[in-house]
Amino acid sequence: MAKEWGQVKAVCSGRLGTLSKEELATIKKAMTAALRHIKLYYGPSRMWFSYQQLLEEGCHRLAKIVSELPVSKQTAGLLVDLLLQLEHKLCRGGVDDSNGTVGGFMEDTVQVLKEYSKLDSSCVEPFLKLQDRETCFGWEKPLLKLITN
Repeated sequence: MAKEWGQVKAVCSGRLGTLSKEELATIKKAMTAALRHIKLYYGPSRMWFSYQQLLEEGCHRLAKIVSELPVSKQTAGLLVDLLLQLEHKLCRGGVDDSNGTVGGFMEDTVQVLKEYSKLDSSCVEPFLKLQDRETCFGWEKPLLKLITN
């Protein structure tokens, strides 16, 4: 996992493999726990910086998880689902990502998925879920290009 300007960046592990049912359940629980940090902002402006730290903590936890995942169609599907959850939180869930923490993590995850597709061509199959779906920020477009290539 690389660090950039104090931020934790999700990277591709480069390791091929799948998760057992138990490992998958553990990863999903860890992702759910990290996603609890990425939530609606409803506080006064004086609390905004504390809120941003909460978002950063959630993204740091997610980046660690993503960076440790093996490369497979299974984990690519997990990451596509994670991106869709974050999309929902940003566009309809009231998350104030004005400093770009969550969006930056999403961009990193898209790059991870692009690396997945280079290492294992079956990893593009979960991207089909993104067809005919327009997101608020267009993060799905580079992944959809990989389906057509």
